[in-house]
Amino acid sequence: MPEDDDDLVVKLHREAVERRREQKEKERALVEAMFREALERYREQEERGGALIEKVHQQAWEHYRQHPPPPVEAPKGVHYTHLPQAKPGDVLSQEWDTYRREVGRWLAEGQEGRYVLIKGTEIVGIYDSWDEAREEGLRRYLLEPMLIKQILTWEPILRVRGYNLPWPTSPSRSPQPG
Repeated sequence: MPEDDDDLVVKLHREAVERRREQKEKERALVEAMFREALERYREQEERGGALIEKVHQQAWEHYRQHPPPPVEAPKGVHYTHLPQAKPGDVLSQEWDTYRREVGRWLAEGQEGRYVLIKGTEIVGIYDSWDEAREEGLRRYLLEPMLIKQILTWEPILRVRGYNLPWPTSPSRSPQPG
């Protein structure tokens, strides 16, 4: 090949390389422009979404201020119809089950607030105070287990370190005077 042809090939090659570089720069500029547009659209969308969320929160807050929810009532306790059965083998299981069986009748008779003394399945008596029931229980049974229980429609809930438990937690314990 003549030298002119070599120069022509080199010249054509350089032009092709330059065109390729220009094409790459145009492609890069186009991709960057597309990226900037997408980023701008994303930011606008984020702003609209944030404004919408803020508006919804503001509306909810205004609704809450105008219509506050009713106050949360503390639980009354455990209704006498839902008292748990005694665990077999508990010291006062017979007495507790006797109380559970009879409490509805006593409430119907108007005995709520009074104290019952139960030994085994025998209802010894109903008394006006815990002390009266205790004195009678000690007189009759001295150190033997017996149940002295206030007759209540709603058994209070005993709150202990974050646990809510029905009172008595075990029928093997009699409530002490408060």
